[in-house]
Amino acid sequence: MRLIAFHAENIQPIKLVEADSLSDVVVLAGPNGVGKSRFLQWLLNQFQNPASNDQNWILVEATSETERAEWGKTQLNTRNAQDADRLRISLQRGGRKRADTKSSLLNFESDRKITNVLPYQFSWDYTDPFLEDVGWNYGFNTLSNRFNDTVHSIFRKVRSRRENISLYVEEQMRARLPGSAPAEQHGAINGILVNPEEFPDPLVPFKDAFARLLSPKQLEEPDPKKSQLFYEHEGQSFPITALSSGEREVVNIVFDFLLRNPSDCIVVFDEPELHLHPELSYRLIQTLRTAGARNQFIFCTHSAEIISASLDNSVIFIAPPKQPSINQAIRVTENDDTHQALRLVGQSIGIVALGKKIVLIEGQHGSLDKQTYGAMLRGSFPDLVLVPSGGKGFIQSFGSLNDLVLKKTIWGVSFFMLCDADAVPPSRDLARLTELSGGRMQVLKRYHLENYFLDAEVIARMFEPFETEASERSWLRDPAAIDERLKTIAREILSYAAALVVSAHFRERAGNVDLMPKGSQGKTTDELIALFEVEAASERLRINEALFADDIAVFTRQTMADLENSLADGTWKNKVPGRPILQIFCSTKHCGLDFGRFKNAFVKAAQGTANSPFAEIEEIFARFSEFDTAAVVQLVQVG
Repeated sequence: MRLIAFHAENIQPIKLVEADSLSDVVVLAGPNGVGKSRFLQWLLNQFQNPASNDQNWILVEATSETERAEWGKTQLNTRNAQDADRLRISLQRGGRKRADTKSSLLNFESDRKITNVLPYQFSWDYTDPFLEDVGWNYGFNTLSNRFNDTVHSIFRKVRSRRENISLYVEEQMRARLPGSAPAEQHGAINGILVNPEEFPDPLVPFKDAFARLLSPKQLEEPDPKKSQLFYEHEGQSFPITALSSGEREVVNIVFDFLLRNPSDCIVVFDEPELHLHPELSYRLIQTLRTAGARNQFIFCTHSAEIISASLDNSVIFIAPPKQPSINQAIRVTENDDTHQALRLVGQSIGIVALGKKIVLIEGQHGSLDKQTYGAMLRGSFPDLVLVPSGGKGFIQSFGSLNDLVLKKTIWGVSFFMLCDADAVPPSRDLARLTELSGGRMQVLKRYHLENYFLDAEVIARMFEPFETEASERSWLRDPAAIDERLKTIAREILSYAAALVVSAHFRERAGNVDLMPKGSQGKTTDELIALFEVEAASERLRINEALFADDIAVFTRQTMADLENSLADGTWKNKVPGRPILQIFCSTKHCGLDFGRFKNAFVKAAQGTANSPFAEIEEIFARFSEFDTAAVVQLVQVG
């Protein structure tokens, strides 16, 4: 069976969610607090106890001939009392086997931690555990409650197979005529040939899945005497408990899934990415999807990777509640405007699952900057989610970014942009850009984030516990000496700083080369070449005019003069790139401290100071946190 539509009202905090035409993979996304977990629980309840209800119903479709014959139709809609009864009878049918789960539901909750691991106890019970009956709703139980059953069933299956082989050999031995010569054949026991096809290894799927997930590690043959599973790696044997927490989790999930051998089932999976590296999460999903037959997977996730990789299936974004009659479930596709707009800043649509207020951090060192911002803000704004963004080019496409992302509340998620000063070329009006974004884009007043670490008073305070008056580096306790040392480094890289400014200015002025000719359809190769030659000539002329040598010389002189004046008037800490200054200052020649360690120590030393060097940054984040989208007229709710 397959879920193809749902309609749910007033399952707090959700007011209304509905969707139809669902595919074999359904991804539910959305920020925290919108009710995704409550919706999953509602969905489980709909299958565990189907009942007729006009406000809350599901539509399922048969995926096997058995279901169609049993239902007498192809689809069941639980709004209809008879259909609800048919679905309940089908789901609650008895005689279900442990290793043959058909037309049912498997639940993998978000809390998959196994805390009560019971070792396998040897017994004389040799019955095949795969053929034992289990309750109709066994798959609705949590994974933690199924885990011991999974492991013990694997051991019991091994014992059962060995017992069956032994019984077969004994029967053949008793049937042999007295005095007959033993057969000398490969695979024979006491001269009796054992056909592997009659006694297939039941653990082959488990071994293959283990290798696919964790190669080069290999699952060993289970030995009931050891009471737990072992794996081999680089010639050594290790218990399963030696795996990392993420590796253990995927093994637990996949082994449970393989044991149940589901077909025509709905598999509900809450946060498959939890505790997992993105690559391991990807392998897990691929392994599950290739096992069984005609299964449908419903993933509830915050993973941008899973969301982005599923856009050719059914991705449903659950937005915060609007008016009671407005559907909160928004279908996300590869080609919608929002997805295309987010690509401008190097993001996918999956980013909307991270939080309700997302701050895009522009810059080449966005990931490192995120750590730095986090350290200096110390969790002061928990409602803000910082996401490293694509880099320098966004200002060139600011109009599209501003109209499609910054000025809109996308499905209840607000976006903000924080840039270093070097992101904005001198020719751009910074105040105007900020105004056009409605305050959603803010630019630091200093060249780099590292420029805020050039406070000599804080650096001196930072080195107080380490340096003494007699030390060769006692100057590190003197703010004036530190400031002079930093200024000297700035003077040394002044030409480099000027080169950055000049190159950025003329890069924007020249723009990108565009050779795309008009009217290129229906042309021969030679005709197309001729069109390109015309465009190339036009572009060369435009670039030559933009890069006129005298203009470059004039602008370079102005830039160098401005930077030299900044050394005299004390504004150089805003204008000269702070990252290279700090990197040089941290070298052995100066303070001899690792760059990352320096920044961490600086942040600690800055705490509690009367004049925080990060006051401007804290003020920007405070504005983002207090931002009221409802108060800004031009902000539009999408979807």
